[in-house]
Amino acid sequence: MKQKIFIFLILLFFLHLGFRIYSYRDNYFSRYDPKYWNYRYEHSQWIVPVECSIILKNKKSKDYSWCVKHKAEYKKQILLGDDGLYAYTGWEYINGRDPTTLNAEIPPFGKYLIGLSIILFGNQNVFALSCGIIALLALYLLNLRIVKNKLLAFLPVFAFSLEPLFYTQLNAPFLDLLYLALLLFTFLFILKRKYILASIFLGLMASTKSSLSTFIVVGATILIYLLLSEILEKNRKKWKFSEIKKFLLSFPIAGLVFLMTYAVFFIHGNNLRQFLGVQKWILGFYFIGVKGSILTVWQMLLIGRWDNWFGPSLQVKEWYIGWGILLMLSLYQTYVFIIKRNFDEKTLCLIWIIIYLSFLSIIPVWPRYLLLLLPFMYNLAIWSLAKNITRSS
Repeated sequence: MKQKIFIFLILLFFLHLGFRIYSYRDNYFSRYDPKYWNYRYEHSQWIVPVECSIILKNKKSKDYSWCVKHKAEYKKQILLGDDGLYAYTGWEYINGRDPTTLNAEIPPFGKYLIGLSIILFGNQNVFALSCGIIALLALYLLNLRIVKNKLLAFLPVFAFSLEPLFYTQLNAPFLDLLYLALLLFTFLFILKRKYILASIFLGLMASTKSSLSTFIVVGATILIYLLLSEILEKNRKKWKFSEIKKFLLSFPIAGLVFLMTYAVFFIHGNNLRQFLGVQKWILGFYFIGVKGSILTVWQMLLIGRWDNWFGPSLQVKEWYIGWGILLMLSLYQTYVFIIKRNFDEKTLCLIWIIIYLSFLSIIPVWPRYLLLLLPFMYNLAIWSLAKNITRSS
């Protein structure tokens, strides 16, 4: 019976995924035009800031004269989203441009892959589709490692593939699906105790988005998991912390991989000191940017409202009531773990949910950032439900 259910779900999975790919077919077959995207970038808010519309109304502003000088460009401004920016940047990078001279605040690995997608397929959106498929595969492999049951491993993958926030990311070259896939592989190799491979994927993850915070947030999750495994695992007579030591010894590999993704920067004649200067500038860029609100991620999950950075609160178009249910179930699982202290490999999912939710509570949040949260919530919710059904039967 379980085998038939598994086969049926796989058929539904491929039918739904095929339908989504077909509905986005125009996005995958359109040709990338470098001249068109260069024009859009040169006339976008990345060249003449949107803030000029405000500054021009305030003659006392220190930037008033600059905005007056560039008023003509501002009037012809074309808004360019992150997906368009990453596509343009990826094309420039893959053609040899120093990654610290364009969109330097976002590390280069993901944008190199977008550029590679343009080279191989003539299209930047195939990158997004590829990352989505790889993320689903990585989620299945991680789940199979944890629950040792094909059906229970696949059920959260199937549920997540139906998630609007997932499939709406398949048609544009954002970096979040790649970020998710790299996180899943990092956790998979941590559970397998293959720390060198885990560090390689962690380094690539840090070179995709949010370099320092990635090292801190993911590193903290891994260390807490390994620490709890040492303290709470049954039949442990003496704490040796050997696994923590192995991970810490492999951690510099993540930094080396991160450094290697900036190879073109060094090929252009720059040195390590200048590289550290760039990283310092990136930190300053984010520290003086838009500040986060502790309530944003919670209200986004519970009621689907998003405190937009640039305007009034908006409704998250991908939201549905299931997000709130998943959040409540995750909080309940946290309570159960604290009370019973039943440690197993599922605990890694729980630790990540707690730490990542805490992180999102202190930074500016876009809805797509939840892609790194929802798969783990689906895992805990479905596995908990399956456990209760098994008990009752």
